[in-house]
Amino acid sequence: MVTSLPGAGRRPEFRPVTAFDMDLLGELHRLSFLESWDQPWSSQSFADVLAMPGAAGLITTWQNEPIGFGLTLAAADEVELLLLAILPSHRGKQWAGALLEALLQPAAIGGAKRALLEVAAANAPAISCYTRAGFTQCGRRKAYYAGKIDALIFEKILV
Repeated sequence: MVTSLPGAGRRPEFRPVTAFDMDLLGELHRLSFLESWDQPWSSQSFADVLAMPGAAGLITTWQNEPIGFGLTLAAADEVELLLLAILPSHRGKQWAGALLEALLQPAAIGGAKRALLEVAAANAPAISCYTRAGFTQCGRRKAYYAGKIDALIFEKILV
């Protein structure tokens, strides 16, 4: 099922990740996570995560071309945002926020009461996106990324 937001043609569409998308996810990840602290995920990494109970993912498309993706992992009454990516050439349009909403809505319907994520403290655009979406910082992991960059923990109450 492909879902579209209001204003189709001006907004991206979303479709569920399938078993045939692992190489595509690996390529989108490689092209999206460009900072020195980013660690590439292999196709097998994506397959392993998506095989876990509670895992879900969406591919974002623009004019039928994949431009990003998001992965979540739900457990009990929480959902964790594992990855959220929009290709650099498509950033700045608030599409990451639309993808985030498309990922969290089914998790909330499925019983998740709280969403969690971690983000590099140096990733100001992502922090801005999460803050706009209603997330608030609830923790910090010192020197988490590459032994240098702190990870900020954010949460959002979904009910």
